[in-house]
Amino acid sequence: MKKIVLYLLVASAGLFSCENSDDTLFEESADTRLNAALASYQKKLVEAPYGWNAVIYPAGGGSYGFYFKFNDQNRVVMYSDFSAASAGTSKESSYRLKAMQTPSLIFDTYSYLHVLADPDPDVNGGNVGEGLQSDFEFSIFPDSLGEDRVAFVGRKNQSRLVLTKATQAQATAYTNGDLAKALLFNNISKYQAYFKRITVGNVTYEVTPNLKARTIKLTWLNGNTPKNFTTGYYFSGANLVFLNPLVNGSQTINGFSNFSWTENAVQLKFNAAGVATTVQSAIKPISVDLAAARRWWQEPIESGGDWRTRDVFHVNGVDDALGVANVKSGEGEYAFYIYQPGVDSRIDAFAPVFFDGEKYYLDYYHFPEKPTFTADGRVIFKPFATTGTIPANGPVAKSAELLYEPNGFYLIQTSTTTYDMVSAKDAKAWVSWE
Repeated sequence: MKKIVLYLLVASAGLFSCENSDDTLFEESADTRLNAALASYQKKLVEAPYGWNAVIYPAGGGSYGFYFKFNDQNRVVMYSDFSAASAGTSKESSYRLKAMQTPSLIFDTYSYLHVLADPDPDVNGGNVGEGLQSDFEFSIFPDSLGEDRVAFVGRKNQSRLVLTKATQAQATAYTNGDLAKALLFNNISKYQAYFKRITVGNVTYEVTPNLKARTIKLTWLNGNTPKNFTTGYYFSGANLVFLNPLVNGSQTINGFSNFSWTENAVQLKFNAAGVATTVQSAIKPISVDLAAARRWWQEPIESGGDWRTRDVFHVNGVDDALGVANVKSGEGEYAFYIYQPGVDSRIDAFAPVFFDGEKYYLDYYHFPEKPTFTADGRVIFKPFATTGTIPANGPVAKSAELLYEPNGFYLIQTSTTTYDMVSAKDAKAWVSWE
């Protein structure tokens, strides 16, 4: 105890020493210095002649591109790559710089930034009450200020926001609607078959995008050896930008550009590494990860978790084709679907989860048998039992019917925490688990 008291006395003495020296070191008050710092930060934001390119990294994962143009009247005009509407139409809102625990940049009226943080899952596809765990109030740290780059940290969720000065050409691209053109890439989800391939030079890549998590996995064969590359991405101007470039021998792919989409033909074209390519469908992986299905099933057993998804299933190019999002249970609204491996030694659980405004709960279950894992990398589910009253011929019953399709599924690992489960029958039905 004595040592602790002594330490506190010494620490206190140090604090008083700092306070005393503060009077002699600074001629201006702390408030005056802070206001001057805030004014200098605003000047930096406003005087970027062509605005700022921005990328935000929400705590919930993913990366999203923005464009900001600040003025000295505390107004900001922005574009966002979250949707075609926010990419093609600018939105003006207010901002302010304020002294909180640290100097802070606050977007204080609802804007495209707020969309990512909205707690309603129907707005951004995030979790109920959390959204994508993004921010609209950011702390500023002096050591994160560069000549052409500014970095911020979200005050609530610690999401990162990075601004880099835009060029005149980039600013013109946003106002011309080029960001919306880049989002044509999202039409890749309209291909009925899950597996899509592009050819760049003499290399064929299987392209596996996770549009929600904002990741892309590229798989190719080096002889008979499969190679995998996964990166996050965002959209900037007319381009899809990889967070990390793919380097494959003499070939470097930094992202995709020059997008075109033909609706009637369901055909997406773009450039990769300066080469024009067209997305082609396939019904089987370019290389089957033989251990993926068992790994997917085993991971929640070891961690004590479960697999979750908002949409069950994507079928023939349509998200939530079975209409699970419309299912209700009493006062509860549909929240998400779970797959729980290893409920006991014989069975798993497959069921919708509901939210009544206060708590999450389950009303009824399908219980598949412990699945079969085939030598060619598939997992096959068979029914064991049900509990509760499951509406006949409704979305929940149809989801189980599709789960029990006799050909089973391939499991494609799209990131360290996400898998896609793809029908081995024709690759036209799948569900994304996280």
